[in-house]
Amino acid sequence: MELITSTDVVRNLCKKMAPPLVTLLSAEPEIQYVALRNINLIVQRRPTILAHEIKVFFCKYNDPIYVKMEKLEIMIKLASDRNIDQVLLEFKEYATEVDVDFVRKRIGR
Repeated sequence: MELITSTDVVRNLCKKMAPPLVTLLSAEPEIQYVALRNINLIVQRRPTILAHEIKVFFCKYNDPIYVKMEKLEIMIKLASDRNIDQVLLEFKEYATEVDVDFVRKRIGR
């Protein structure tokens, strides 16, 4: 997208990319993981592409640890002044998680 000079074209392409990426997150964990890894790369360059979709990255209780960790990385990258309250509330929930490794990752230890 660096070769495209029109900001309108880039914005429209980003809008078209978001729904298919989010749809992949309802698949089985292995597909979710691959999608999340790719989303993580995309969000590094264009964090606004999924800024309105942060809730789809909230961890479910039955997500495997590798899916949870990817979702957390993406949530951190998508966090902004607009959604920080949602993110902090979600992280507060994670603090009571049974999985100790997951909790340690969340609090940075």
